[in-house]
Amino acid sequence: MTMYKPVLVVRYEMGKDRDDEETLLPTSSGGEVGSSAAPQASFAFKCYVIASMTVLWTGYTISVRYTRSTTIPEDLYASTTVVLCAEFIKTVITLAMIFREGNLSISKFGTTLQKHYFGQPWELAKMSVPSVVYALQNNLDFVALSNLDAGVYQVTTQLKVVTTALFMMAFLGRKFSGKRWVAIFLLFVGVAFVQLDTIQQKSVVKAGNVENYFVGIIAVLSTCFTAGFAGVYYEKMLKDGGSTPFWIRNLQMYSCGVIVTALGCLNEHSAIREKGFFYGYDEKVFIIVGLLSVGGIYISLVMKHLDNLYKSFASAVSVIFVVILSLFVFEGVYIGAYFVLGTAMVCFAILMYNSVPE
Repeated sequence: MTMYKPVLVVRYEMGKDRDDEETLLPTSSGGEVGSSAAPQASFAFKCYVIASMTVLWTGYTISVRYTRSTTIPEDLYASTTVVLCAEFIKTVITLAMIFREGNLSISKFGTTLQKHYFGQPWELAKMSVPSVVYALQNNLDFVALSNLDAGVYQVTTQLKVVTTALFMMAFLGRKFSGKRWVAIFLLFVGVAFVQLDTIQQKSVVKAGNVENYFVGIIAVLSTCFTAGFAGVYYEKMLKDGGSTPFWIRNLQMYSCGVIVTALGCLNEHSAIREKGFFYGYDEKVFIIVGLLSVGGIYISLVMKHLDNLYKSFASAVSVIFVVILSLFVFEGVYIGAYFVLGTAMVCFAILMYNSVPE
């Protein structure tokens, strides 16, 4: 693997990765960012990644929570249609990037699809695995956010660091130091404190919208497991993709995602047929679709050029913003000493987890 010297200057431009595809991320002035060389990335680049992911996740969490908690069940949009729209948009974006990579040539575009997409059914089958898991995870997110406080959801999802570490050991052969396992232990304690504070407070019941804490916790724990598995599997496929171009990898996953989420809509086919596919949609729901679409594309780029650990770091930072915004957006949000301590421990654990050199 080629080593690059760290630099302090960052060019915010379209860069090329080792497979010659657009990265959509800023690249260091000393050269391209290696696909698995996170420690060589400049500090400014890492800050850019963390800030961008924090904005996307905070906006998504608050938006979903707001729309699901302030609308009576009869007027709610179908969450499966939101996920389907996001998968479709990601597929369109990916096709546009493949077309751009072929210098806007229709013949090159068709040749690329024939060679790498239609001509490699086994590779398509392999990428269907994370698409199925991610589709399941997105729907679990809606269940969790419909039944949990936004801050509790965001902090509890930090358990995915644990599952990610375990899957990285299994799939990527990674080994973690004692310091990182201490960070994982602190994460468990921090989440426990947050849950203790939440259980002790009086539940807030809104007219027509009763929150089920147990259902929310089960959903968010399932999300942690699926996120850990899908994230590591996806990272492995992107970095060990061989001759398959990056955007083709994304097309393989997102096109499978469209099929999977379309099947998921069958669970709500009666309501969709009666009320319409876009029933309950407004500008806030379209914002959710946009955040989910851009977030999915951005995550694939971060996974290609950095790794799952930086995703976790961004999640930890977004915890603070979600909690702060929840105080102003939602009624009945309570933050006690346990919640503050638990949030601080989670953030400290993530920082410690990412501070150990590879």
